[in-house]
Amino acid sequence: MYVCMPAGLGSIRHTQRVVAAELRLRHCPPEQIADAQRVVAGLLDPLCRAADVRQYGLTVQQSTTLGTVFVSVDADGTNMRREIPIPRPRPPVDDAPEP
Repeated sequence: MYVCMPAGLGSIRHTQRVVAAELRLRHCPPEQIADAQRVVAGLLDPLCRAADVRQYGLTVQQSTTLGTVFVSVDADGTNMRREIPIPRPRPPVDDAPEP
């Protein structure tokens, strides 16, 4: 998935919604979607605050590593890429090992 957006603080939230919708279509777990939304906000915030950045492109794609997606942001020739693995399953509180 690729999306191109104007660089503005209001576009960050919209981009997060687009990423969440795409990852839901790919049957990603809620924890991974939340992680991806945090990464997207972290990557886009400084770009959208920079006076010289007018737009950005964001790509989400599955990795060759099972259970991971890549989020890439490109603005004015700079490319930032983050790998987001599916969070490891956590045992229920009742099944946690004794300290």
